[in-house]
Amino acid sequence: MHALLEKDEGDRFRRLSAVMGFLGHIRESADERELILSLIQAGAVWYDLDARGYRRELDGRFVLEAWLPGADLTHDPHELDLDQVLALDGPTHISSIIEMEQYGWQSVQGEVLLMPIVSADLVRRLLVVIGPVEGEIEATLQLVCRSAGAVLDHLAERRGRDIRDRLVRRLSASTGSFQSCVRAVVGEYLGAVEAAAGRVAVTRPAQPTVTLYSTGGEGWVTEPVPALAPGAVEVSTRRIALGFAIGNGANAVIELLASPERPFTIERAQAARVGADVLSVWLAGIALGASQLSADRVPAVPATPPFEEAMREELTKARRLSLSGGVLVASVPGSAVPDPRVLSIVIRTVRAELRSADLLGQLSSGDIAAVLVRTNADGVARAAVRVRERLDALARARQLPPVVVGHALYPAGPGESPVVLVALARKEAGLVFS
Repeated sequence: MHALLEKDEGDRFRRLSAVMGFLGHIRESADERELILSLIQAGAVWYDLDARGYRRELDGRFVLEAWLPGADLTHDPHELDLDQVLALDGPTHISSIIEMEQYGWQSVQGEVLLMPIVSADLVRRLLVVIGPVEGEIEATLQLVCRSAGAVLDHLAERRGRDIRDRLVRRLSASTGSFQSCVRAVVGEYLGAVEAAAGRVAVTRPAQPTVTLYSTGGEGWVTEPVPALAPGAVEVSTRRIALGFAIGNGANAVIELLASPERPFTIERAQAARVGADVLSVWLAGIALGASQLSADRVPAVPATPPFEEAMREELTKARRLSLSGGVLVASVPGSAVPDPRVLSIVIRTVRAELRSADLLGQLSSGDIAAVLVRTNADGVARAAVRVRERLDALARARQLPPVVVGHALYPAGPGESPVVLVALARKEAGLVFS
């Protein structure tokens, strides 16, 4: 008896060691399906479990995704709608024969154990085990599934980082006309999220919508661009549409279509949002460039109200309320028409130093300007130094033309105006006073 107890204790210790090593291993999973397959295989090796893996779809259903090789799926439901019974913080037991048949399990003896794998406060995957499971085994599976949820978060972060890097590299490498840059960058975006077709449009109140890019696609040959507010999102397995503000009263709408054979998943929808964030920043800088194209190639973007007008309104408010602030101006010396690639980098760099209340836009001269509201002189100066240092580092790393940054403070005097402040900022940057 003593020998048997020692053997059982040794087996438990070896399984625990295997579990701890496994938790380190799953972090290296290439994707979500590989992760769930690893969990299923581990359950079979450790405890002789015949588990299934289900994936949440965008409509909330769970679809059968993974199982052991040679498994009999005859009595397994291929789709599940379980949100009413699932718990985020622990397993769910279904033991009623009526319930099991209701959800699609036929001829099942015992019970069904549902182990949630949670990411971003949502059950993204389910590990399903048929038959009774001992309490110790269930506790181990719960630990493993919680760790798998952290891996899902890691995979989403890695995918988002990869897409951002991929688009930034394409932006940095894009040269040529505005039209060719749009085609290259948006094409890269479609490839990154595995979309079958895409459309990018700019909308302004009371003005015609301008389509900057479209691959066609039967889903919108005659369908108008949706009037999406900034931040609005429409997501389905067939179509994704996202709205963004790109400054000076303009909004961008980015639409994607999936192929019938490869509908959008939650993971690809997340990736689409990350990539669209990058595109929206880029569009904020180059949408004006479309007006320089010939009308027979791409419809001209309607004339943009000068950013100076927004600055004038902010200065008026600051005088009325006795507020202080500053203006940053970033300029590429000797460039009459800013390169969209450089412009995009300048916008991203400046925006990273701004708060939500600050203003960012393009001046009629083509320079990028920001209004730092309710900020003292030290805050404005520090922001200018940070932007200048980051742009210098990017210019060296990517062999870009130098970008100079200057700043000016307000209120500076009774005669201050956007023109005067911009001129002071340009003078502080070492440019010609004008």
